[in-house]
Amino acid sequence: MADDKTQRGSPDNKRLNKGEPYEVAHAKSKAKAAAKKPRAAAGKPRPTAAPAARKKPAPRPTVRVAPHPPTAEKTTENTAPRTMKIADAVDLLTDDHLQVSALFKQYEKLTKRKAPADQRGALAATICNMLKAHTTIEEEIFYPAARKARIGAALLDEADIEHASAKALIAQIENGNPDAGHYDAKVKVLGDYINHHVVEEHTEMFPKCRRAGMDLVALRGRMQTRKAELESGPATLAEEGVPMAASAESAGILARISDSLFSGRKP
Repeated sequence: MADDKTQRGSPDNKRLNKGEPYEVAHAKSKAKAAAKKPRAAAGKPRPTAAPAARKKPAPRPTVRVAPHPPTAEKTTENTAPRTMKIADAVDLLTDDHLQVSALFKQYEKLTKRKAPADQRGALAATICNMLKAHTTIEEEIFYPAARKARIGAALLDEADIEHASAKALIAQIENGNPDAGHYDAKVKVLGDYINHHVVEEHTEMFPKCRRAGMDLVALRGRMQTRKAELESGPATLAEEGVPMAASAESAGILARISDSLFSGRKP
C-alpha cells in the first residue's frame, strides 16, 4: 500500500469532484493550464528578435600603403610606394605612373573593341603628352637631385637609357597614323617599356631616395611648377608640321626629333 505522501500527491486526490472520472478531470486540468498561457493577437505574427546589425565595410584607405607585390608579376599598381604624410616628389611621380597606367589599360580596351582611329589616336596623344611632361621633370629636376644625393649612378644611367627608348616610340606614335599598321603595337610596347621602368623606380630608386634624406617636399614644389609649364606650353612638333621619320635609315633624325619633343627645340 502506498504511503500517505504518495496518496496526497496522486492525481486522484487533486480532483475537486471525487465523483467524476479521472479522465474528465485530467482534460479539464489541461484546458485550464492552456487558458493561462498568453495567446498571440489574431492576425499578427509573433514578434521575432531583431536581426543583428550588419557590420559596415571598413572605409577604403585614402593613402597608399606599403606595397606587397606578388613574386610572379610586379606591376605599376602593386609596387606603388606608400604615401607620405606630407606629399613629396615621390608621391607626385607615383601618381603620374598610376594615371598613365590606367590610360594604357583603357587603350588596350579600345583596341579589343576595334574602336575608331580618332578615339585611339586621341587617347594615344594624351598618353604621349603625359609621358613627355613626366620624363622631363624627372630628367631636369629629380634625377640630378638623386645623383647629388649619391643614389646609385648605374641605376640612374639605366633610367636615362629607358627614357631614350620611350622617347623614340613616343615620336613614332605622335607622327603616326592610328589606321596604319603597327600603330597599336607601338602603343602596347610603349606601355610595356613604361611598366618595366616604373617598377624599377618604385622598388629600387624611390626607396633609396627617401632613405637618402633628400628634401623631397621642396623638390615636389619645383617639379609641380615645371610640370604646369610643360602642360600649358607650345604646340607639339607634329602640330608645327615636323615630318615624321620615314624608315630605319632615318634613326638619327628620329633621335633628334624625340630629343626636341622634350627640350622644346626644333631638330
